[in-house]
Amino acid sequence: MTLIKLTLVLCLFNARALAAPPLDQVPNTQKTKNPAPATDPATDPTMLQTQPNVELLDQVTLITPGASADWRYAAGLNAAWSIRKDYGARTFRRFEPEAVGYVYTALPHERLWLRHGARLAYSNDQPQMPKSVRMEEQDWKLSFEEGIVYNSYLVPSLAFGMGYDFRSIKVKTSSSLQSNDSRLNTRESFFWYYVQTGLGLPGLRGQYLLEPILRWQHLRIDQRTNWAFGLEITKAW
Repeated sequence: MTLIKLTLVLCLFNARALAAPPLDQVPNTQKTKNPAPATDPATDPTMLQTQPNVELLDQVTLITPGASADWRYAAGLNAAWSIRKDYGARTFRRFEPEAVGYVYTALPHERLWLRHGARLAYSNDQPQMPKSVRMEEQDWKLSFEEGIVYNSYLVPSLAFGMGYDFRSIKVKTSSSLQSNDSRLNTRESFFWYYVQTGLGLPGLRGQYLLEPILRWQHLRIDQRTNWAFGLEITKAW
């Protein structure tokens, strides 16, 4: 009788052991209670190392490290020439260097910026004239402009500006010719406006912008010139 009881107990124990799942299939309750957070490739530095082109565009355009998200400033020089018709059909390229300053304002579009500008130009470059009698013009130009730029590998721009030209005219004569008539020397100021386009090339992560420009301009009392061109370089911060 005792042998029969032991046989029944062993059979019951083996049945329970066969019904139990293997240990490697037992679910880990701790892992299910605290699941690991999903990895964000935009914030994980290990993921960024495998994406060499992340923000590559921002490394070469107008966005500089530490710059304001809404405002940026720039200043520089423009080596400009205006094309004048001083001798009928013959043209004369007059050198008119400019100092320029910009304030960039961000627009809702990701890469569009408003560009508010101010320019101060000076020139006393003259065409060839007889040495006995010649006329010299000296110009100071002050203008303000509003433009729009698109921030990319190349930076196209379009602007409209207006201002005043302050001009002094003097007649110079050789020592053998003397003139005491002060009416030959005059000063005048007049309004002028222009439309300008450019195509900038950013460098050093956008800190510098090299921009060839082309300008159509209208001077109210001077019809000798309507076109100007230049090469502008500005430093941003």
